Amino acid sequence: MRKHIIFFLAEDDLSYNIAAILDGLIGELNGGVKLSSQRYLGAILTELKIRLKPNPARRHDTLKVIVYSISELYKESYKPIFNIPIFPAVSLGGYNYFGEEAVDIASELYSILSSGGHLSSEQVIKRLLDRCHRIGGLNRVKVERPEDPRLDGRNPAVASICKLVFEELMGKLDRLRLERKIDDVRYERLREIYIKLLGVRLLEIG
Repeated sequence: MRKHIIFFLAEDDLSYNIAAILDGLIGELNGGVKLSSQRYLGAILTELKIRLKPNPARRHDTLKVIVYSISELYKESYKPIFNIPIFPAVSLGGYNYFGEEAVDIASELYSILSSGGHLSSEQVIKRLLDRCHRIGGLNRVKVERPEDPRLDGRNPAVASICKLVFEELMGKLDRLRLERKIDDVRYERLREIYIKLLGVRLLEIG
């Protein structure tokens, strides 16, 4: 079982509710969360590494919660990348859940982690899935995301975002060359820099 949860948020009331719940959870855990974030074109990826309370064997476990926050302007562009029809959504245990159910899962996550129990990440995920079964899972879709060997273990959504950013930058670069504001040497040099910075493979963009 995967030991992470992925939320997909946009600029709507339900997404704001989920963001508020997660912010409250970070405050409740009081230093037990390690945060990191990356900015992409029209999106922010935030990763929460939540250190769970030690089990009877005094071993700590970490639960990873990933949050993609998408701007309204790019919402439609990211739907096919994430393979979701509407925001907000949450990916959990091989299924995607949408709308009110995504909010309910965020609330249940808050309840589980703020209760002070000594659970492993697998147990947290299982309790969330049990909650999904109890509420019926009316807005549930099975996730099919085959591994792409070209990604070298990277998150497919992150790779798609990098490709989208690359295409946006290359569009601007093409216009500059067409308007003769840069020559071919400068064009190729900047293109190589973009490829290195974004980790985009030629196979992915060809």
